[in-house]
Amino acid sequence: MSPDDNVLIPVTVLTGFLGSGKTTLLNRLVRQSAMKDALVVINEFGDIGLDHRLVAESDEHTVVEMSSGCLCCTIRGDLSRTVQQACEAIEGEGGKPFSRVIIETTGLADPAPILHTLMTDHWLAHRFSLDGVICLVDSASGISTLNAHRESQRQVAVADRLLLTKTDLVDEERLSRLANHLAAINPAAEQLQVRHGELAAEHVVGSGLPAQGQRAERWLQAASYAQVSSPGVGMAPTTPGGLASMMAPASGPALTRHGEQIRSFCFTVEQPIAPELLEDWLDLLMSLLGDKILRVKAIVKIAGREQPLALHGVQHIFHPPEPLPVEACRDGVSRFVFITNGVAPEAVTQLFDYFQPAPAT
Repeated sequence: MSPDDNVLIPVTVLTGFLGSGKTTLLNRLVRQSAMKDALVVINEFGDIGLDHRLVAESDEHTVVEMSSGCLCCTIRGDLSRTVQQACEAIEGEGGKPFSRVIIETTGLADPAPILHTLMTDHWLAHRFSLDGVICLVDSASGISTLNAHRESQRQVAVADRLLLTKTDLVDEERLSRLANHLAAINPAAEQLQVRHGELAAEHVVGSGLPAQGQRAERWLQAASYAQVSSPGVGMAPTTPGGLASMMAPASGPALTRHGEQIRSFCFTVEQPIAPELLEDWLDLLMSLLGDKILRVKAIVKIAGREQPLALHGVQHIFHPPEPLPVEACRDGVSRFVFITNGVAPEAVTQLFDYFQPAPAT
């Protein structure tokens, strides 16, 4: 498989806590025509295999073919090496290249390391692009799991879509409470109900970066978040050393048992942003608070550039900016969506103003 700058293979990360139904869903998905020629990568420490016979059983066979036409391999070490081995095995046997990748994480995994790898690994980044993060949530035990397990909270926080499984086991009142709980953590993620793993593949794929301006609003979902904006040039900026005082207090509706507070908001900038200001701001923001910033999405209007840029970051790591059609930012307003662990919006907005030029006197 050779890199193609014009056609990157989409990758969907499928996450969810133990018992949420990931394997059941995968077993249904791989039988759909939309998944033909897909590569499914699962962790070898998963609860059960896909129909048992679908998982490679030895180091000599890292890739196996499913009756549906999909391929399946297990993570034996790092993700990059696993996918490279899958590509080599397919090419060596003269097989058809896969058209997309589904990565199933373990139930106890924070998905951030996989997203980091997709963004930073040279071999992967030149061949694949993140299409989206899908998180399954058990409707029966979801709230208790979220309250007890940090990993579950982070899985929900970074997701593009939330699939509520086992909905037949709970009543409407309990399901409503779970939906509200999830919305408090991740207000923009679309919530879909799933019964017995039955779900059309189109609801799992297609949540990635906007293509030709058609999905820009859907991808960012900026209107779902609390809106904040830069105080503006001329306001007294907060020094970087003063950011600690703006960290979110240990209280509020999204506070977890572990003392974390998942917060989300949309930061808007009305005027085009100078590229050097954007770079300096994000560099300092990530160096100071990167471990607390779970995910960032943005559509940015750059000064002196007609095309806006799409940005996507996970903690300290940003994917290379991708140019978008002009219509993706018709009003010229830059919008940054932040999902954080205990970072107040003021820590972001005032740090942005720290890099604003001083007003003329």
